[in-house]
Amino acid sequence: MRWNFRMWGFGEAIALRGLIRASEVTGDEEMLGYVHALLRAYVGRGVAKSAEEHVAPGRELLLLHKKFGEESVVARSSRPCDSIQQTQRRDARATMFLDAAKKLAALHESFSKNPKGARMHRCDLPGWREQIWVDCMDSEAPFLAQLGAITGEKKYFNQAANEILSYARILQDPASGLFYHGYETHCGLNGQLWARGNGWALMGLVETLQYLPKNHSSRKELLRRLHQLCTGLAKTQDGSGLWHTIIPDAQTYLESTLATMTAYALREAFSEKLLNEKEFGAMEKRARAAALHCIDNQGGLQFVSDATPIGELKMYATRPFGIFPWGQGPLLLMLAQESLK
Repeated sequence: MRWNFRMWGFGEAIALRGLIRASEVTGDEEMLGYVHALLRAYVGRGVAKSAEEHVAPGRELLLLHKKFGEESVVARSSRPCDSIQQTQRRDARATMFLDAAKKLAALHESFSKNPKGARMHRCDLPGWREQIWVDCMDSEAPFLAQLGAITGEKKYFNQAANEILSYARILQDPASGLFYHGYETHCGLNGQLWARGNGWALMGLVETLQYLPKNHSSRKELLRRLHQLCTGLAKTQDGSGLWHTIIPDAQTYLESTLATMTAYALREAFSEKLLNEKEFGAMEKRARAAALHCIDNQGGLQFVSDATPIGELKMYATRPFGIFPWGQGPLLLMLAQESLK
C-alpha cells in the first residue's frame, strides 16, 4: 500500500487483486478499504477516457462489484436493522463498479487490430502503435471472461477468447511452447522468451479458462496451448525452482516472478481440473518453495526485475532488481492459497 499507484501500469492491477485476496483470508479490512478508496476515486474521475487504461484494474472493479452486491443480499436477509439508505448505498456501489467495468470492456473493443487479428493497445503512441505484448494476455481476457460470467452476456466470453487466442497464436513458439515478449507488425516476433512474460501468459490462460463456459468453442485450443506452455516450463525450470530471466539462456540471472506466478496459476489450474497435478505437481511445488525462499524479512519478494520493455538480450539480462507490484501482487495471491490449505 506504500506503492505510488498511477493510472495505470502493468502489475498494478494484480497488486490490488492481491490486497483484496489478502484481506479476505486475513480479515484485515484496511487492505480492502485501501483498494476501495483507490478505485472509487478512479471511477469518480471517469473511466475509459484513453488507451492508457488498457491495463486498468478491470477484474478488481468486478471483485468490488461482487463484494458490495453480496453484502446487500446478506443485509436484506440477516440484518433487518440496516437502514434502507445503507442497502441502497451498497447497491449503488455495486452498480457503479460494474458499469465502470463495462466501459473498460468497450474501450478494449475499440482498439485497432493488427493484420493477424490481435488488438494493439497503444495505437496512440509512435513507436508502440504496431506492437503487441505478452503482458496483455493476463490484463485483458480474464477480465472479459469474468465480466461474461457476471453478466451472462456471451459477447464478453467471445471477446475474451478472441483476444487471448489472437495473442497466443502469434506469440507462442510451437517448438518450445514458450511465449515471446512481443510482435511488431512490420518486423515480426521481437523481444525474448522472457520469464515474467511467460508468467503473464500462464496466468492469463488459466484465469480465462476458469470463467469461460465448458462448451465454448475456443476452450479446446486454449487447453492445448496451456499444456504446451507448462511442458516447456517444466523442461526449463532451474534446480532452484526459479527460471532464468531469458528462459533458455542459463547465462542470464534467475528471477522470481515466474516462479511465483507459476505456483499460483498451477494451484488454480489443478483445482479447476485444467491440468493434471500428477504431470505438473512437482514443478508447482518447486516453484512455490523457491518463491517462499525469496521473501525477505519485510515481506518483499526479492529477485524481481524492474519494468522490462522489449529490446535486445542484454537489456533483459541487466535489468535491476527491486520490490515491485508485479512481484508483490502474485506473491499475495500465492500466499492466500497457502492460508487456505
